[in-house]
Amino acid sequence: MTNQTVAVLGLGAMGSAVAARLRDTGHATVVWNRTAARTAPHAQAGSTAAATAAEAVTAADTVLVVLFDHASVREHLDPLASELKGRTVVNLTTTTPEQARSTAAWAAEHGLTYLDGAIMATPDMIGTPVSRLLYSGNRDAYDRARAVLETLGAADYEGEDAGLASLKDMALLTAMYQLFSGFLQAAAMMRTVGVPAADTAGEVRGWLGALLPHLDHFGAEIDRGGFDPARGQDVEFTRAAIGSLIAAARGQGISAGLLEPLMRHLDELAATGRGGADWISVIDQLPIE
Repeated sequence: MTNQTVAVLGLGAMGSAVAARLRDTGHATVVWNRTAARTAPHAQAGSTAAATAAEAVTAADTVLVVLFDHASVREHLDPLASELKGRTVVNLTTTTPEQARSTAAWAAEHGLTYLDGAIMATPDMIGTPVSRLLYSGNRDAYDRARAVLETLGAADYEGEDAGLASLKDMALLTAMYQLFSGFLQAAAMMRTVGVPAADTAGEVRGWLGALLPHLDHFGAEIDRGGFDPARGQDVEFTRAAIGSLIAAARGQGISAGLLEPLMRHLDELAATGRGGADWISVIDQLPIE
């Protein structure tokens, strides 16, 4: 479907970036926000400001939902089931996989064409070559909205399970926060001797940049399985290494709280006779029984 009118529900930083990008790429846009004053700059830029979410929805072919959380999505969409029929609804609000599946089930019960999405970008990245958005759920919804979605960034369809986009989003964000928390630990340690965090950032970027290709090796080893005996660095070696890092942090008067969870897993492996296993076998401890 081309020349679609697109409604954007929610005008926070991300919703505003989405609406602006749609205008810049020639789409007629209708915008709505709980705080009506936020629609004014968009109206001045060429969007139509709707007084209510229902008004925005009924004026559009495709509805992009960019609200605060799952609760706000359901608060505003549930009363609009009738108005949303015949339109393509794409939820771009960050939710958990189970929340995404819940909303998709609600949509299916009401005969709605619904797609769940996840934005792997910051607002300033929307529409740039590095912007990537993940989608899962109703394939027909993806196909109908694709021309709109591709204006926002690379559009990757993950599959029919509505929770898949959110799951990948959460997994990648987990890796991001763990990486950033490692930097915070490093910066805290180096600040104790007067090294600016900006200098440590450069050092960490260079060091980790050289190591990132090892992720491909780790991935292959995990998929292969059979971690004992180790084909790489074993648990006992890694325990000693992490123990030294913890001691160094504490020696500088810095908490080792960001390192200690990994050490607990390594200790458990050693205590159960797996000190000679590859340290990445920690992954087998993560499922909750």
